[in-house]
Amino acid sequence: MKIAQHQLYGLLLYVSSSLILVGPSLSTKIGIPRLDTALIPLFLVLSIVGIFFNKLSKDTFIILVFSLIMCLLSFNSLILNFSIENLLDYSFFYFFISLFFYGVIYFEDNCLIKIRQFLVFLSSIILIGFFLELIFKVQLVIGNEELEVSEGAFKGFFFNTNDQAVVSTCFSALITFFFILNEHNKKIKALGYFLVLLLGLVVFVGASRAAIVGYIAILFLALFLNSKSYIKVLYFILGIGFSSFLFNPNFLKPIFNFLVNFNWLERSIVRLELAIFALDEDNSVTYRTEIYKKFFENFKILWVGYGPRNYQEYFNLNPLSYSLGYRNPHSFFMEMYLAFGLFSFIALLGLIFFSLWILLKNGFLTLNQKIFFIFSVILFCWLVFIPSSILRLPLIWCLILFIVIYSIHHKRNHLNTSSSKC
Repeated sequence: MKIAQHQLYGLLLYVSSSLILVGPSLSTKIGIPRLDTALIPLFLVLSIVGIFFNKLSKDTFIILVFSLIMCLLSFNSLILNFSIENLLDYSFFYFFISLFFYGVIYFEDNCLIKIRQFLVFLSSIILIGFFLELIFKVQLVIGNEELEVSEGAFKGFFFNTNDQAVVSTCFSALITFFFILNEHNKKIKALGYFLVLLLGLVVFVGASRAAIVGYIAILFLALFLNSKSYIKVLYFILGIGFSSFLFNPNFLKPIFNFLVNFNWLERSIVRLELAIFALDEDNSVTYRTEIYKKFFENFKILWVGYGPRNYQEYFNLNPLSYSLGYRNPHSFFMEMYLAFGLFSFIALLGLIFFSLWILLKNGFLTLNQKIFFIFSVILFCWLVFIPSSILRLPLIWCLILFIVIYSIHHKRNHLNTSSSKC
């Protein structure tokens, strides 16, 4: 019965995650109804019900308590501003509860192997979508005229390139942790580097400058942590030398002039040049800066949020230049506060800090693993500023939750082994 239950939750994990990735393409390209949209509330309900019928570890239970508190406290915002679209946004956002719960049950036995298999599965879907567009010039998701293959935007199964870059960067970090860090099997490590490099291509072509910075940081940290002590010194010196050339026009201009000749890189290179050499002319940066500035200028305590994508009232004393910011504030933490209110925001912070505590107190993880997880939390907080909205991008939570799941089961396995020896 236990094996069947694990298989059931594994099936739910694979089906739900893959539908979130391919659902938009199946709908806009082939005309199949959005199965992910239709089923996501069901996945969430099954998760919440399942919590009461499974024996969970203390750490798992506390993580779920933080998640459910955040969910319940934000429910007032949904009731006061109810619509079907808001309900779906709410369900998509809180799908991370399903990701965590399904993962905890399914990954309990052979945790590392199952996590690796799942990461290869989802990464393969991302890469297949990207390379189908890049090589065959096939538009997989229709709906944004500015981000089409004909315009040099290869976004695969996503609605925009930023979302694809963020998820690809998150999975690059996860693969680094589970395939490369402290791994002695050369084949597994080689597979990890291969996947990370392919996902890196997705990130660079996606042209999200912040995601590229995050991806480069992953590579440098992986090489640094995986090297011998004397090599670490060499990497540190090389890192300082590299950073001195990073914003040097004389060094970068010839490289950019060469790379821009490749049509599939042109969009990325133009955006990188704009960010490095003419940041004040970058409309994306200017617009985000305005939103953040006016958020603090208008700041007030929100006990209950306005609900998803409904933030115009907050900015009414000092309106934004572009109305898009009233629906998509381009900041995960800001959006969490505006949509669901102060108490849910505090619960979110509690969830993140308790995740850190679980890893740091685990005496069975290596120092490198703990360092990389601290970096992963920082990376998560950095990457969630990139998408215009995080409400329908739950896969980014894998970056924190999967490492937490591994830590919980890794500790349990070591404790069980110690007990059996006694």
